[in-house]
This record gives sequence, C-alpha cells and structure tokens, in this order.
Amino acid sequence: MGKHDQPTINNYQKTTVKFALSASTVAGVLAFSNAASADTYTVEPGDSLWHIAQKFNTSVEALTALNGISNPAQIVAGQTIETSQPAQAVAATATPAAPAKAQPAITYTVKPGDTLWDIAQAQNVSVEDIIKNSKLTNTDFIYIGQELIIKPAVAAKRPDPIIIPAVTYIVKPGDTLWDIAQAQKVSVEDITKHSKLPSPDYIFAGQELVIKPAQTIKGGILTITAETLASETNLTIANAQNAIDIANHLMAQEGFTLEGASGALAVAERESGFNPEAVNHSGGVAGVFQWSGWSNMINGNRWSKAEARTLSLDVQLKLVSTELNGAFTKVKDIVGNATDPKQASLDWSLYYEGVALTDPQTQVSIIEQNAQKWYDLLKDYVDFDGDLAVPIDVNQGPYSTGNTYTAGNCTWYAKDVFKARMGDWWGNAKDWAANASREGLRVDDQPVANLTIAVFAPGSAGADATYGHVAVVIGVSGDTVTVKEMNAAAGLGKTSIRTIPKNAASYIHMDY
Repeated sequence: MGKHDQPTINNYQKTTVKFALSASTVAGVLAFSNAASADTYTVEPGDSLWHIAQKFNTSVEALTALNGISNPAQIVAGQTIETSQPAQAVAATATPAAPAKAQPAITYTVKPGDTLWDIAQAQNVSVEDIIKNSKLTNTDFIYIGQELIIKPAVAAKRPDPIIIPAVTYIVKPGDTLWDIAQAQKVSVEDITKHSKLPSPDYIFAGQELVIKPAQTIKGGILTITAETLASETNLTIANAQNAIDIANHLMAQEGFTLEGASGALAVAERESGFNPEAVNHSGGVAGVFQWSGWSNMINGNRWSKAEARTLSLDVQLKLVSTELNGAFTKVKDIVGNATDPKQASLDWSLYYEGVALTDPQTQVSIIEQNAQKWYDLLKDYVDFDGDLAVPIDVNQGPYSTGNTYTAGNCTWYAKDVFKARMGDWWGNAKDWAANASREGLRVDDQPVANLTIAVFAPGSAGADATYGHVAVVIGVSGDTVTVKEMNAAAGLGKTSIRTIPKNAASYIHMDY
C-alpha cells in the first residue's frame, strides 16, 4: 500500500490509532523496495470509522481490533488516525512461481540373465537404492518380469495456502437483516451463522456482518470456463461446471494435486456423469459419487453424514470434505498426493467407492483412460497464484451460467468477478464508465484494490482501438495500479496481470 495524500493536521489533541494492512489487500502482487513512513488522517465533523476505513481501503474491524477502540461508533472530530504502518524495506518480487511438477517413478522390468548389480550399473544407481525403493525382502532373488523401482515418484511441491479474506457488510441506519441478505444474495441464516449473531432480530448501525467467511485455498484453482470444457468433451455446460467445481473443491479446499483430482473426476464421471441429482433407487444410492443410504440402506448409509438430504452439489462437496477428514483420511492421503492420474482413479474407486478392482463395475481401463483425459484437459488451466484473491461477491465458483458478456473477453472476466453487483448490459468496454454512472455507481480517478474496475478508453495503455478495455484492480501504489485482466497479454479466455499508470483509466467503484 502506497502513501495517501495527507490532509492538513488540525491543532487538536492527537490520539494515534495504529493500523495494519487490510486483509483484502492481495498478497504477493506488489512489493516495494523503499521503506515508507506512516500516513495519518484527522477526523473531520461527520466522519465515521466506516467512512475512514473505506477511504483507506481497510475495515472497521481492523481499525478497532488493532487500536483498542471499544465503540466504533464513537470517534471525535480532531482525533488523528494513523492509516498505514511504516513499510519494511523489501526487495521487489514477482508473482510466485507455480509449484514444481510431480515426477513419476522410474521403473525397470527384470529380463532373463539380469542381476541386481548389472541393473544398478546400467541405471547409474546403487544396489542398495534399488533394494530400498523396491522394498525387496530377499536381496539374493529377483525374477523375470519383476518390476523394480529405480527412482521413487516425487510428489509435486505444494503451493503456499492462499488466504481469501471474508466478505463483510457494515450495517447502515434503517437496514434489516432481510434487506441485507436479499441485496447480498445470501440467506438470513447464513449471515446469522457467519456473524455469530445471538439473535437475527437485532442489528445496529455500524455493526460489521460477515456475508461470506474467509477461505484458505490450499492448492491450485482451475481457470477454465464451463463453456470451454463442454466444447472439449461431451458434457453439457451444467455438468462441465459441476466437474470444474468438484476439481476446484478437491484442490483448493482439500489440497489435492491435479493428478489426484483427475482420478476422482474419472470416478465421478463413471458414477453419475457429474450429475448431482443422479439416483439409483434399487441400490439406494445418489449424488455425484453415488453415496449409499438415499432411498434404502442395502449398501449402508453414508448420506447420514451429509448436512442435508438434498441433491445439491454444494451439500455433496461438503460431504466429501466430511468424509476425507473423517473416516476416509486414507483416501485423502493417497489420492490427495497422487502423481499419476490413472493410479489415482483406481485408488479413489477402491478406497472411497469401495469397489474392488476385480469387480467388472470398476471398469478399470475406462476410468484410467478418463483420468488421463481429465488431467490432459485441465493441466494448462491450473492457477497457483491466487485467482480467487479478489473475493468480491458472495457466490462461489465461476458465474458463467449467468454471464451476459461474451465468454473469454475482458468484459466477461470483470462480470465473472463482480457478478450481480454490476450491470448485465453495459455494452462494450469503452461504454462501461458512462453506463455504470447512469446506474448510480461512482466513477472517478481513484482506484481501490479489489473494489474497482479499470475502464480504458480506446487505445489507452494498449486497449483495443475500437472497443476499449476493462480490468479488475488488485493493487494500488502511488501513481501506479496493478490490474488483472482477460483477453490481454495471455489471449482470449486467459488472465494476466500487469501494472499501469494510474491516469491510464477511469475507475468504477463496486463497494455498495
């Protein structure tokens, strides 16, 4: 966070309030090479802590918690608030590189006349290494056709978890929990639960409510759209989206490798075709992974662990997590760390579905082929640098089924980020500022990270000479702005990040 313009300091008694960087600031996008001194702001008549937090891109919670403010509704004119802490001098850094790729095991099949010594010499390893890697119990005996492990598989290095801050809302005079829930497209029950409200009947002006809790993204996340995936497969767009959501849940929430997630997808495809409403009444099973206990308990009752008996994908993904972190931790350990999608499909089928590999319904060759298919389809669409670090809307997952803009374009991506908070028919990028202003949104030259859309006039900063360009602001530092955009340097349907001059665009504010 760079320095803000510092207002004139009035000659009042100064009370310093210390402040740390807002949780909504995207980590790792910008780093600064010079230390900066703290900035301050003097409270003016009519100010509220909420307005100050909005002005300096932080939250009321951060200001009150860090500074011991017992009542956020009570600040006084003339009070001096420190709006940034001095930055430590750090070297400028780029976006972290993606994790190292997994490496499969190197194996050797014993041929007539082979000895361990000969094999070790030919493979440039020691006899001891082969014995250890292959777990040989009788080092004096190997046989023709035996598979020896020369070098064990190397798992992919996991990326550092990405922390997505909570989406919050500050109660305004006249607000009701019902009105807020309707505007934010969530339920009253969700707000009550996330905000830990003792009663949904009482809220007060200035109170901070949690619309969507913070998330920790443990692995990569897919950037492919449902339309693109559907065009590459025989799936409907709806089921393609379900496949994406399953993979994202396993990777982002449970820390699976793409290889492991691909194996699980192959089994889900076999079980349900990615349809969460698939039901087999005779077997009593239902859902994307055909859990038992839906219409009878012939095969057990795994549905008893679900938070609700509804055939929604959201409920089923939560059931997956409940099981992977409960009775099926072995599956999470084996498949979650998989380096081979084919083996992952067999392990998921055996240990999670409980179907023996010798059982014809396992369809070994088919799920192996499909696991490799999913891995090959998705491997170029895995993002490890935090695509979800712009947590603007409360809805999870891509918004492609409700996106009115052309898929893969810059306008589509901005809509995908801000979802229902922005208009469906703002036209070409160059027209967005005018149309947003007409709908009552603030448009100015003051960008705010995670809360503004940059609108480029035709030809400005590389924008299309006819249609202009839009991007999502993810960082602000002095006179420069960092944006994330689609259909720019990376091409149609892919996102990229760059830094632009602040005056190269106008900015639509989405914080309403």
